[in-house]
Amino acid sequence: MNSKWRIRAALLAIALAAYADSFGLGLAQDSKAIVRQDSRIRELTPANLNLILTRNYWWPKSGDGLYRPVTTLSLLFNYAALGNGPNPAGYHVVNFLLHAVNVWLVYELALLVFGRAGPAFFAAALWAVHPIGAEAVTSIVGRADLLAAMSVLGGLLLYIRRRSRWATLGLFAIATAGVFAKENAAVLLGLMLLWDLSFGEGKSGILRRWPAYAAVAASLVVLWLVRNAVLGSLPMAQPVYVDNPLRGAGFWTARWTAIQVIGLDLWLLLCPLSLSCDRSFSQIAPAGWTDTWAWLAFVVVAAILTTALVRYRRDRLPFWLAGFFAIALLPTSNLVFPIGAVMAERFLYLPAVAFAVGVATLLGRLKNERYTVAVMAVLLVLCAVRTLARNPAWNDDLTLASTDVQTAPRSFRLHDLLAKALFEQDVQRNIDRIIQEEEKSWEILSALPPSHSSELPPTFLGIYYTTKADLVGAAESRQWYEKSLAVLLRAREISRATEQVYEDAQRARNRPPMGRTAFQQLYLNLANVYLHLGRDAEALEALRFGRGIDPRTPETYDGLRMAYTAMGDNAGVAVALLERAQMDGFQPATVAAIREAYDRIPDGSCAFVQHGAGLQLNLGCPRVRSDLCRAAADLTEAFTEALQPERGQELQIAVAQRYGCPAGR
Repeated sequence: MNSKWRIRAALLAIALAAYADSFGLGLAQDSKAIVRQDSRIRELTPANLNLILTRNYWWPKSGDGLYRPVTTLSLLFNYAALGNGPNPAGYHVVNFLLHAVNVWLVYELALLVFGRAGPAFFAAALWAVHPIGAEAVTSIVGRADLLAAMSVLGGLLLYIRRRSRWATLGLFAIATAGVFAKENAAVLLGLMLLWDLSFGEGKSGILRRWPAYAAVAASLVVLWLVRNAVLGSLPMAQPVYVDNPLRGAGFWTARWTAIQVIGLDLWLLLCPLSLSCDRSFSQIAPAGWTDTWAWLAFVVVAAILTTALVRYRRDRLPFWLAGFFAIALLPTSNLVFPIGAVMAERFLYLPAVAFAVGVATLLGRLKNERYTVAVMAVLLVLCAVRTLARNPAWNDDLTLASTDVQTAPRSFRLHDLLAKALFEQDVQRNIDRIIQEEEKSWEILSALPPSHSSELPPTFLGIYYTTKADLVGAAESRQWYEKSLAVLLRAREISRATEQVYEDAQRARNRPPMGRTAFQQLYLNLANVYLHLGRDAEALEALRFGRGIDPRTPETYDGLRMAYTAMGDNAGVAVALLERAQMDGFQPATVAAIREAYDRIPDGSCAFVQHGAGLQLNLGCPRVRSDLCRAAADLTEAFTEALQPERGQELQIAVAQRYGCPAGR
């Protein structure tokens, strides 16, 4: 017992050595969004628990297609129960502790495989410090992968040992928790079968242990039922071609490219130098049948599988290693179906167990034990040093994008992320570099058809051009506004095309969209550029269209006010402000602006009346009543455009009852 705890302490120390510099890091990419923006994790209340259990993972966004309540509950534990709030240190500590437990589980599994502590210790230690795990451990959103791996490893060990009559019930609980943390924990069922085929009693043993298989299968049934209940009425996930180009490729091209990606996965396990958080379009483009790297990957994969099958009767370990890697990777491999990303290093967190055990197996077969120990020690040091060097990249978006854009220079998203991070850091000092990076992002996408592209890079490039126009002198500003207009019009074309494709797909599956997916900021900035170029009517059109994406956005009405002012339409200004007032509850600043607007309208003198020490809107004034009805009609139309007709009808009824507006106005 003492020996086993010394081994566990040593493994913990080795893992800590590799991740010692991760605890003081900040939040990057999705980690920043999920910790700071998910209101469900702020307080430990029945209402928040209900929202976690009955809403999708990225709520309030509805179209992610993910349901991971166990992961969200773990973040609630950090934020509210431990009192970490938005401070990232506590989240990093919990992530590391989960990883440490997984390292111990890998040791126990390797001990069953080898039957000896030495190679089992090295396999667990190598897995503990391998740089491929850094994304899962150091990035807070890697929590889902950590929890899923814990479920799979723990469930597999419980299945193998089966020392209690309660093991079947425990297996069901562990498997259920895993698939509700992340869907790929479903591989436990396949890994159980693999163990029986590799080291068990064959078919007779499998049949005798059917209750264990039934327990894990039942967890998948529970997941399917609950997911359907929670996500069934929500829009389907919006496929994004630029995140995973295999979505738009033909069946065989997509699978051929997936094989090439598996080859890249294997290379990163062997040589984890070129690490990157993102390999979206066009870092990994669909592979052709003459692609050398795809063929090389195919040959390597085929050789591994052939060797495992040929040696099956004499040596079951290669079969188990190849099978573990394949089964663990299968859900995220894009071989069965395309997922949200073409490749991600966190996908290799669990499959890397097979790699670590395989390396320990090969080194253990060296004739000289001293050489074996020396090589193992060198590998551990090299991997730990590389992980230590990799961790700081995850400090924030700026460090992550700055580092990874060197590795994946053809990823449009990394250039876009770097431009945004530079903008947040110091827009005035960085503006030229910001524009340079966003232009690189847009250059990568610009040749794609609108329905396959993304509106975000050209939208932000237009924003950066506008910012540059505001920073330079008046003599140069117009050319920057013209550049901004050109790229924003391209963004508008993409936005309308992708939104139409998405809405058509939803309706074809009898799932009408619950809201618009277009980027409203695009239209606000397009209107801003039009106003600077003196094209006021087009600015008004852009703003009215943008209002129909989400009528609750206050900036839309500020823009409408500016457009009507530029056109000399004071009545339009008053109506725009009344629309805003109905959205913000007649805030004092809005009411003051309404009064100023009516001061400029000939028949608006009756708009306000004295009420106590101040003034209030006079609902008896014909002009005010007419404008309120017009504002209500506009908002009803806007909510209908926003695919929220019920909200518009409720508003129309309320205004009609309060102000006596005629029906249909």
